[in-house]
Amino acid sequence: MTRTAMMTLACGAVAIAAGAAVANDNSNLIYNPGFEEVNPDNPALPMGWGGFNVSADDYVDINDPGAHVRSGSKSIRLRPSTGPSTAFQGFTTNVFRPDGSDLYDPDYVYLGGDVHVSGWYLVPEGETLANDLVALKLEFRREPPNFSIYAAWEFPVDVSATNGQWHYFEVTVTDEDMLAVGDFPPYATSVTILPLRFFGGNYATDPLPQGTIYWDDLCYIQGDLPQGCNAADIAEPFDVLDLADISAFVSGFTAQDPVADIAEPFGVWDLADISAFVGAFLEGCP
Repeated sequence: MTRTAMMTLACGAVAIAAGAAVANDNSNLIYNPGFEEVNPDNPALPMGWGGFNVSADDYVDINDPGAHVRSGSKSIRLRPSTGPSTAFQGFTTNVFRPDGSDLYDPDYVYLGGDVHVSGWYLVPEGETLANDLVALKLEFRREPPNFSIYAAWEFPVDVSATNGQWHYFEVTVTDEDMLAVGDFPPYATSVTILPLRFFGGNYATDPLPQGTIYWDDLCYIQGDLPQGCNAADIAEPFDVLDLADISAFVSGFTAQDPVADIAEPFGVWDLADISAFVGAFLEGCP
């Protein structure tokens, strides 16, 4: 099984039950990862998320003119800054739950396994991201009421045009990365998920930011990814090649999901993927 397929399965993009594809997000610790649940107290934001210098229409609905949504009916977007008030923009999980008992930041166990964050982004056809930082930031925070950041990593997105298609991304922070930060207790106990844009230039003299980015279907897990005996073993029960694997591959291939993108060229679902799956399936598990 490819690494991308393992991550996709862990995040519940494709699961098979009774011969049909069903959602299975038990491993995903992000609350409202697809932005479907609207905050009843502030309909301009998804539940479990806060916004930095974003507009109400940056919480995108599928019925909005020109909207881009990967699944369900909602997504979020970050448009190019046009002035100092939007030099920094973002959406964050670092907001309190309604009862004030905790933050929506997903939990983290210090040195309890590598952290994997994945999701999808889209740049509309004819647009290209340019002249600013567009990234996913992970802020590893100490236990409230401290809230301080123990360590943080920024992962810039590939600024190449996506031609209006959803593009899969995946980033990892390993235990070794965390150890390299140093030993500064108290240790981090949660992670802020922060898709962002930042322009640090001069609006009067520097090239201005370009392009809009949409985000959807984010996922955060900590620990080992599910394993299979080979590239065709993409559905439970693992270490057994059966109809569940065939159904999962067909569903993934039809939906152009990474779980079925198992052969080069990656990012393209073609005969090479079908041939690789059939070959691995016929080879069987050891």
